[in-house]
Amino acid sequence: MNQIPDIPVTFKGFHKSYEYPSSGALRKMAFESEINGLKNAFLKIGRRRLVLPETLFRLLREKGSK
Repeated sequence: MNQIPDIPVTFKGFHKSYEYPSSGALRKMAFESEINGLKNAFLKIGRRRLVLPETLFRLLREKGSK
């Protein structure tokens, strides 16, 4: 099964396409990503933080179903 690659977006770009989570909640998820199990949903390239939306929502669904 071929999967479409998850395209990283900036936090501002994320909110152009998605309403949830709010920008504050998304920043908190990224800041606590080591603890909350969402590490794979965020990238840090230099000083820029990027979000992998498909990965983020998949991890949230997995955490919610436990």
